[in-house]
Amino acid sequence: MMAAAWMVAACGGGGDDIATPVTPAPTPSPVTPTPTPSTPTAIAFMGSIPEEQRENHGATRAEEEGLETYYKQFKVWAFKHLGSATENVMDGYTVRWVENSAGTALSNTHGWEYVNQQSLGETEQSIKYWDYNATDYRFFGIAGSTATNGHYEPDATSPTKYVVTYTADARYPEGIPLYSHLWYSNSYTDFGQPVKLEFIRPVSIVRFMFTFENQDDAPYTELTDKDFRPTSGTTIKQKGDVTVTYMLQGSDITENFAATSEAEGMTAMTRDYYASVTKDNDVNPTVITAPYRMALGDEKLNQEYTVLPVTGQGSYTLTVSVNGDPKTTVVSAEYMDWKPGYEYTYIFKIHVDGGVSISSVQAAFTPWVFHEKPRTVYNW
Repeated sequence: MMAAAWMVAACGGGGDDIATPVTPAPTPSPVTPTPTPSTPTAIAFMGSIPEEQRENHGATRAEEEGLETYYKQFKVWAFKHLGSATENVMDGYTVRWVENSAGTALSNTHGWEYVNQQSLGETEQSIKYWDYNATDYRFFGIAGSTATNGHYEPDATSPTKYVVTYTADARYPEGIPLYSHLWYSNSYTDFGQPVKLEFIRPVSIVRFMFTFENQDDAPYTELTDKDFRPTSGTTIKQKGDVTVTYMLQGSDITENFAATSEAEGMTAMTRDYYASVTKDNDVNPTVITAPYRMALGDEKLNQEYTVLPVTGQGSYTLTVSVNGDPKTTVVSAEYMDWKPGYEYTYIFKIHVDGGVSISSVQAAFTPWVFHEKPRTVYNW
């Protein structure tokens, strides 16, 4: 979707500020030693949000926006290993955007400052440096809210994981905090360099649309009684609690995401993403060809549904009347898993004989946007 990525420079103890070991950990894979720089490298932060990243073919668009466009602060956690000991380097440090401040301090190279940015009553946040004696680093962060619940397991004195929980209501997505992927490295080539944290809003965007086997049929075909729902009769969830678990040691170097939904939800998706299709199969969501669609008004165009991520929900069934004749087609369960921060488009084809089939399913990672704008549908 929601989603999003920003660059975060790595942090660590070193010099006059070495963190206290808090728990034993398995010895990480050995790395090739490298000389410690004569001048300590201070932690610094920079933030950016990529315009769009496709899941398929590994293609990435280059347009970016600064994180400060949407958020003026975020919290970050950092851990390192020295031999078998896990050390907490930054425990929920607050990082704030300060206008026109880039380059004014060693800890502020791109306008983001963390030194002495703690809230009233919190422990003072001091400058941190890379520790080149460390065998690995782990980073993760939360943006968009200071009200999220986080805790160590088993506890703060012997943590093996950090767990973040909060409520996500997809009906009001702008109020849902973003969480980051776990960043991990045991390579000295990464130490001292900006660390890229990819932040995600824990919702998915789903839409369905129609194309025509014969494009000339589009202006004369009336599609009514559209209904796209779980075949099993369950509902489509929009509100629930999300849990993100970050392992602080061991070989698990990706975060674990889970969502527990409420009992209620939408019964079905009943409005498609209205669009016309040209003969070269380019989808243009701003041009409506069929007269019945024109009568709906612009406010009915380009319908998208924001929902909770889900796996294992089973198949979905589409029903639609084509010029008054009811038709049905099923999308198999393998295409109905929705990941956080992804947009899914289900494209159904209207055949010349009036039949309907699933034509393609598209999935793309997309950042969250707070303003309306047309999105491209790729024909992969």
